[in-house]
Amino acid sequence: MDSEFFIVSRKQDVRLALTQEQFKELKRARKRLSSAYAISHKHRLVLSNYELILEAMRALGEQYVRQENIQAIENGKARLNANINNYVLSARIFTSQLKRHVQGCVPQDRDLVNVLSRKMESEYKRSFAYRFIDSLYDYVAHYGLSIHTIKITSEMKPNDVQQYERHFFVNAYIEKDYIGGPAEFRASVFNEVSGTLDLIDMLTSFNESLTRLHDQAMDLVRPVFVKANELVNEFISVFVSEHGNKHANLFVVHGTPMANDKVYDKFPISMYVNNHNFGKEYV
Repeated sequence: MDSEFFIVSRKQDVRLALTQEQFKELKRARKRLSSAYAISHKHRLVLSNYELILEAMRALGEQYVRQENIQAIENGKARLNANINNYVLSARIFTSQLKRHVQGCVPQDRDLVNVLSRKMESEYKRSFAYRFIDSLYDYVAHYGLSIHTIKITSEMKPNDVQQYERHFFVNAYIEKDYIGGPAEFRASVFNEVSGTLDLIDMLTSFNESLTRLHDQAMDLVRPVFVKANELVNEFISVFVSEHGNKHANLFVVHGTPMANDKVYDKFPISMYVNNHNFGKEYV
């Protein structure tokens, strides 16, 4: 049965014909853009979960200061623990899938993936926070809570009219005594823990490692990403010049030229072009 290849508006009322080779080029470009998008998106997910932790800590501190009922405070603790668990999960997703996404951008170049592997090993060795938070994922997934102690402190500070006001600060800590020992926590990392760890200090340092890995990965894929972005933009521009901007939400299709088209393959392209998920340096 004959096949046809085309770009179609989501509204399904206008098309732009493609050759089979153009279809293959767009499919490769879409895979590269999708992989680069995944790197950036998953990094942003980690940072967003970090902000949610800070918000949950502020809210919990306010509950303590207002001396709300014990149930409200316990709910606040549970919310904070949930945010931390979501953070370590998103961090594990980012680190465990990072090399796969880079490989998706440069499938024929194992050397670039090896460069990233060495960078990840370097971050793991240089940063105790990296090793600890990476280990924390397995711990909270199977054994216990991610925080053990909440501490509220306060101090008097002058305001804009030079009157003193009391400011409250909340800190969360992980304590070695409550982790459970090397049988439940990665033994090599457990042995490095001494006493009490400030959660935000650990997460801040870990974020710095993940940001360096993100930047390294994006630098490695930048050349193929730029070419893929230019290719897809070119086809979208041709489509829009023929049919107008109202049809800009586009898909690439491999189907049959029958009255009731049978679709063998279909994927979006316009959603990956000039995506605001990327920084200005990437688009």
